[in-house]
Amino acid sequence: MTSTIRQLVVTLLTAALYVATVSADVQSVEILERNLLENGRVFGNVGSYEELVGRVTFHFNPNRPENQVIANLDRAPQNEDGLVEATADLRILAPTDRRLGNNVALVDIANRGRLTALGFNRGSSGPYGDGFLMNEGYTVVWVGWEFDVPEGRPMRFQVPSVDGFPVGGLGFAAVRDITSWIKYDSEATVSAQHTLSFGSSQSGRFLRTFLYLGFNTDTSGRQVFDGVIPHIAGASRLDLNQPGAEPISLGMFDATSFPFADAALRDPVTGAIDGTLGNDRSRQNQPLIFYTNSGVEYWGGGRVATLVHSTPDGSQDLALQDNVRFYFLAGTQHSPGAFPPPPAGNRQEMGNPTDYWWNMRALLTSLREWVVDGTAPPPSRHPTFADQNLVAPAAIHFPAIPNVRSPADRTGGTRVANPWLNGTDESGAELPMFIPQVDVDGNEVAGIRHPEVAVPLATYTGWNFANADNGDPNSLVALAGSYIPFPTTQAQREQTNDPRRSIEERYASRNDFLAQVEAAGRELITQRYLLDSDLSSILDRARQHWDVLMDSN
Repeated sequence: MTSTIRQLVVTLLTAALYVATVSADVQSVEILERNLLENGRVFGNVGSYEELVGRVTFHFNPNRPENQVIANLDRAPQNEDGLVEATADLRILAPTDRRLGNNVALVDIANRGRLTALGFNRGSSGPYGDGFLMNEGYTVVWVGWEFDVPEGRPMRFQVPSVDGFPVGGLGFAAVRDITSWIKYDSEATVSAQHTLSFGSSQSGRFLRTFLYLGFNTDTSGRQVFDGVIPHIAGASRLDLNQPGAEPISLGMFDATSFPFADAALRDPVTGAIDGTLGNDRSRQNQPLIFYTNSGVEYWGGGRVATLVHSTPDGSQDLALQDNVRFYFLAGTQHSPGAFPPPPAGNRQEMGNPTDYWWNMRALLTSLREWVVDGTAPPPSRHPTFADQNLVAPAAIHFPAIPNVRSPADRTGGTRVANPWLNGTDESGAELPMFIPQVDVDGNEVAGIRHPEVAVPLATYTGWNFANADNGDPNSLVALAGSYIPFPTTQAQREQTNDPRRSIEERYASRNDFLAQVEAAGRELITQRYLLDSDLSSILDRARQHWDVLMDSN
């Protein structure tokens, strides 16, 4: 460690116990640890980063109109000022020299205490990998919002209880208020002119619910997030803001209720009219939104992603609002599987390894440019009825691959009741299910096709059935997709009666395959669904992929 860095560490540690009283909502922030990230690692032109770890104390006013949507807040214990107190873990990554940052705070909604936005950093060298977020100059922020995070994990949230039930809806207010503090309070520990939020799976459902309940307006009437990415959430929301809520649950077949789409639409089951962004709570201060989903959110778990961009009965396409884009990541599963894929284990097929994070990096960049510069993002890409690539499961053209079960008999599951629609009961109603159509190889034809999906060595799906030795072979494995390699030779294809062309019949050589992958990548770069700087990593993976399949035969 150089003397300069050592001196900086001493300075940071000296400031570690500073406590700031900041506002009526964020009462105090106590920084307990302050350390240089990875021993002063230099990130591009931004330089070193520091990590701040601390606690934040909130005071919530139950009389504020913006807080009255929080279930049981009016009955929660109050301090002498009539305010409800809660405390949360706080973690911040910020450029040591704040002037070198991009003036954008990315608030990551932790998933059961896990820091999901670090997925934007690729590579195997620890959680910061190639340092994409830091190289870009983001201030990355996490705050505890979930009262049932297991012991031993970070980002915990302590809230009062009423009748033995935690006032879980305060988690939405905690995210709202810490973001507003960063954006508007001149004395905040870190500050940013622009605020984005990312949430994945459970925390993507958090963001959909956050918007639906109107939390993108703070207690002073100001906009909280400028842009959000609810990732792999489908049409589902989160069980958080009601007595007995269990946000830590997987939310499989128990998280989807009307409304599904943003616009105010009539529910064909109950007759209610509502929308994620089309109600009195959420109409004002709407952010720019990127919905991003894999095939899993169309096929399994009752998340029915189609209903975000279709009518509630699944009969017609919807025109998305001007502030919304929807991107389908074709040929992917809920989270990318390991590569090379390990044995199938409790599944019938190996897990899908397509790494959609390369596309997500480009989309995050586009959202930031849309927010900061007003640069319009690339157009939505998802299956539609109009293009005839959004179909019922029975109409899927999945090839008859030997020993691979067809998913054509799947259904969408059933709804749960929406507690915010008084006088309606939709629970148990069947969810319409429509899924992306596939080509002769079984690969999805719509959406953003990763170069290795556009130039395939395998069939990549958003579904995978359970192994008969580990469960019902007719049930889907939660959140899993499939990877089904092509036969390597024509002789192998003919011997197994596989309808898919073999690798040797598709590509003249390894170099031919790589040239086609590069061409597909450059097309995505032109369309802004991939960053030019990331193509070399995709080509490296493609080389490895070819070698894994061809050298083993």
